[in-house]
Amino acid sequence: MTDRVEKPDPKAVDGPRDEAEGTDWQLIRRVWPYARRRMGWVWVVLLATPFGVLAELAQPLLLKEGIDGYITDGDVAGLLNVALVFAGVVLGGFVTRHLGLYALQIIGLRALADLRHDLFRHVMGQGARFFDRRTTGSLMTRTTNDVEAIYESLAFGAVGLVTDAFFILGTIISMLILDWKLTLVAFSISPIIVGVVNLFRKKLRVLFADIRRSLSRLNGYFAEQIHGMQVVQLYGAEERTRDEFRAQAYHYLDTYKQANWWDAGLYAIMDGISALAIGMMLAFGAWQFDLGAEGVTIGLLVAFVDYLGKVFVPIREFSGRFATIQRAIAALERVFGLLDTREAITPGAVELPEARGHIAFDGVSFRYGPERPQVLHDIRFEVQPGEVVAIVGATGSGKTTLGKLLQRMYDGYEGSIRLDGHELRDVRLADVRRNITVVHQDPYLFDASVEDNITLLAEHIDHAQVVQAARLARADSFIEQYEDGYAHRCAERGGNLSVGQKQLLSIARAMARAAPVVILDEATASVDSITEGLIDEAIAELLARRTVLVIAHRLSTITKADRILVLHQGRLIEQGTHDELIALGGRYKLLVETGFSI
Repeated sequence: MTDRVEKPDPKAVDGPRDEAEGTDWQLIRRVWPYARRRMGWVWVVLLATPFGVLAELAQPLLLKEGIDGYITDGDVAGLLNVALVFAGVVLGGFVTRHLGLYALQIIGLRALADLRHDLFRHVMGQGARFFDRRTTGSLMTRTTNDVEAIYESLAFGAVGLVTDAFFILGTIISMLILDWKLTLVAFSISPIIVGVVNLFRKKLRVLFADIRRSLSRLNGYFAEQIHGMQVVQLYGAEERTRDEFRAQAYHYLDTYKQANWWDAGLYAIMDGISALAIGMMLAFGAWQFDLGAEGVTIGLLVAFVDYLGKVFVPIREFSGRFATIQRAIAALERVFGLLDTREAITPGAVELPEARGHIAFDGVSFRYGPERPQVLHDIRFEVQPGEVVAIVGATGSGKTTLGKLLQRMYDGYEGSIRLDGHELRDVRLADVRRNITVVHQDPYLFDASVEDNITLLAEHIDHAQVVQAARLARADSFIEQYEDGYAHRCAERGGNLSVGQKQLLSIARAMARAAPVVILDEATASVDSITEGLIDEAIAELLARRTVLVIAHRLSTITKADRILVLHQGRLIEQGTHDELIALGGRYKLLVETGFSI
C-alpha cells in the first residue's frame, strides 16, 4: 500500500507563463529561420526525400509487373531483369533515405545550438524585474529540455510527417491509376481517421503543455532546494521537502501517463482501422476477381496489398509522430514565449565612456511593479565626484533600491537620476555599467579560478591588474597561500572559501575596474578580527579612490563617510555628517543607539 500524496494544483505556474500564441503551423514556421542558415543541407533533404518516396512507390509496381508480366508467362529471363531493377530501387531508396536523415540531423543539431544561444543571449539581456518573477528552474527547463524537445520532435516528427504525407499522397495516386474502385473501397473509412486524429490532437496538445509546465516546476523546486540544502538540513525540513518534491514528481508522472494513454489509444485505433481497410479491399478485390472483372489480376491485388501494407505503416505511426509534434508545439509555445518577452532595460544612446562621478537624484519615486507598494518617495540628493556618501536606514527603508536604480537594474522610476549631468535613462547601458561597479553584500563566486572570478573574463583586465587589485583589496593575503595561486579554483558560490575571503574577492573585483563610481553594499556577516581588519583596510582603499555610495551597516564605515543620508520608509528624512546628525537627535541617533537593528 502506497502513501497518498497530495498533488499540486495543475494550474499553478512558476511565475508568468510566457507562452507564445498562434496556430501549430505558425509556431513551427518560426523555426525555419534557424534551418535556413544551413540551406545546403536543406537542399539535400529536399532532394533526397522525394527520391526515397519514389523508390518506395515503385516497388509494388515492379511486383505487379513481375507477377502479371513474367511469372504467369513463365518468362524467367524477364523476371530476373525485374528482380535486378527491384534490388536497385531498394538500394537507391536506402542510400537516399540515409543521406536525407543524416542531413536532417545536421540541420537539427545546428539549429538547436543557435536557438539555445539566442535564448541565453535574450535572457542575459533582461532586467532584474524579469528574474524577480521567474524561477531558475523554469529558465533552465526552457533552455535545455524544451529546446531538446523541439529538436527531437521537429527533426523526426514534423519532417517524418511531411515525408509520410508525400508517400501517402503518392500511394493514393498510384492506386487510383491502377484501379480507382479498389482505391475508393480501401480509403472509404478516411473520414473516421480524420475525426479520430483531430479529437486526439486537441487532447494531446493540452496534456503536453501541462507536461512542460510540470517539468519546469519540478526542475525549479529541485534547483531551489539544492541551493538551500544547508538551510533545509539545519532546520530539519528534509522530510517536508521530500514530500513536496514527491508530490510535484507524481503530478508530472500522472500527466505523462495520461498523455501516453491517449497516444497508445490513437495508435491502437489507427492499427484497427488499417486492418479493416485491408480486409475490405481484399474482400472487394476477390469478389471482382471471381466475377472476372477486367483488369483485376493477381498481380494487381498483390500490388494493392503491398501498397496498403506500406501506406498504413505511416498511418499507424502517425499517432506517434503526432504525439511527438504535440510535444514540440508545447515546447515551442514556451521557448518562443520566452523569446517574445521584453523586459530588458532601455539601452539609451548617449555615450559616456568615462564619467567624473557626479550623481544627482531629483524627485525619484519607484515601485517594483504596478500592484506593488511604492518603495521610494521623492528622493533628492547629490553626490560630488570623489565624495563618499553613506546611506543608512532600517531594513526595508529603500537603501538597496537606490543602488539598483543607479546601476539601472530597473526601469520605470519617476523623476530624474543624472550621471555627470546626463539623464541615466539616456546613457548607453554599457557605459553605465562601465562607470559604476558594485561590491555586493553577499558576493557571488563562480566555479572558476580566482583570477577569472576577479576579471569575470573581461579581456581588458590582465594578470598584472588582477594582482594589483588583489593587493589593494588585501585578498593577496590568502590567495598567495594557495599552491596554484590565482589559478586556484573556487567552488560554486565560493563554497571552499570563508565569508571574509569571499568579501575580499568581491572588493578585488571592483578594484580591478577603473569605474569612477562604486556602490558598496557593506557586508554584515561576522568574521574573525584579523579578516575584519583586512576588510576595513580594503574598504579604506576603495573609499579613497572613487565616488562611493555606501549602503552602510557598520558604524566604523559610516563615520568615514563625507555625508550620511538617512532613509525611513522610502523617504530621505535626514542628511549630514555623523556629528551633525547625532546633534540633531533624530532618526539617525536612534539608529546608532540601537546598533542599526531597528
